[in-house]
Amino acid sequence: MYLRPMYPIKAAAELVGLSTETLRAWERRHGAIRPVRDAQGRRLYNPETIERLSRLHRLTDRGHPIRDLAALDDDALDRLLEDGRRAAYGGVEGLPSRMLDAIADYRVDVFDRDLSVAIATLPMTVLMTRVVMPLLREVGLRWADGRLAVAQERLVSSLLRMRLLAILSPPPREQRPRMLFATLPDERHELGLIGAALQTLEAGMPVLYLGTELPALEIVRVAVKLGAAGVALSSVDPQQARPALEELRRLDAGLTPGVPVWLGGTNARYLAEELASARIHAVGDAQSMTRGMASHAGRG
Repeated sequence: MYLRPMYPIKAAAELVGLSTETLRAWERRHGAIRPVRDAQGRRLYNPETIERLSRLHRLTDRGHPIRDLAALDDDALDRLLEDGRRAAYGGVEGLPSRMLDAIADYRVDVFDRDLSVAIATLPMTVLMTRVVMPLLREVGLRWADGRLAVAQERLVSSLLRMRLLAILSPPPREQRPRMLFATLPDERHELGLIGAALQTLEAGMPVLYLGTELPALEIVRVAVKLGAAGVALSSVDPQQARPALEELRRLDAGLTPGVPVWLGGTNARYLAEELASARIHAVGDAQSMTRGMASHAGRG
């Protein structure tokens, strides 16, 4: 017989990113949720209640008072979320061009303000696919035809990196196995890897971003020490494909059995085919990487 999973309050709080104190307050003070109790009187939360808590969390983050949300059913909460999505996405298509127009005039404050608002209001997948990636493509086009100077291109990259990495700061006391993100020696391209890390974090998986140009044995040392759930790497520079093979062989040999390695970037397919290792997977984009990680975690 199938038994539905039930979560104690600490596990429920971790799943939805709230404190146990907040969960108790939303129950006692506002009646927003109704957990069941076990024989010892401890609160237990079923999957439906976890989903409701997630909706409430997203809406309170957007400024809706919990007192106004508590009496609403789940359909009403979903409608509020959809209304917020439509409002937030209103001008997103033209945002990359407007931000680069600001950089062309060295109006860094305007660029940074627009980027900060996008980060605060857009889901991570939308932020990456409709703002960050189009922005990077437009940077390449403007640099190629002379509308953007090298200094301006580097300014965009540094501002993006600063703001996006701030989101990846690991929460204190995070105990669950993390996905590690890094690049191998002499591989400096990282914005795509940062995007994949952000989408993995958005999907609810703990992330530790290690940065660029790390030797494989250093990554192994961290992965073993922390009991990592997996390793994600980006390899973009064609000149680094052959050296990356040797580093990946060291990584494959050193990691604990069952820990997967996800490769993104233009070299990923070549590297995975050359290595032919059961643990190493090439992925085409950040969404594919995140789906693969989630699927592997679900089997673990």
